[in-house]
Amino acid sequence: MIIHFSHLGDSLGTRFLGKTLRRTFENAIHEGENVVFDFSDVKTISHSFADECFGKLLLRLDITELKSKTSFKNANEQVKKMIAFTWSERLSKSELV
Repeated sequence: MIIHFSHLGDSLGTRFLGKTLRRTFENAIHEGENVVFDFSDVKTISHSFADECFGKLLLRLDITELKSKTSFKNANEQVKKMIAFTWSERLSKSELV
């Protein structure tokens, strides 16, 4: 499954949008399907979007499983850093529990 973000604009920034998108691929990942996130023409994503779309995946999957079932294509440094940051936040919160 390939998720294309470019049709949504070059700046993605709301929790609502992140949640909507996560729902389209979350079950596929959970069932073992590989998902490619294609960020062609996307310049920036907000923390809210990244956390809702990608960070909350860690509530259902561990990071090793998530990394083995997903990949990122055409993501610029800002997008990569924001996703990594939200994953790091979610992982540190889970370690506190």
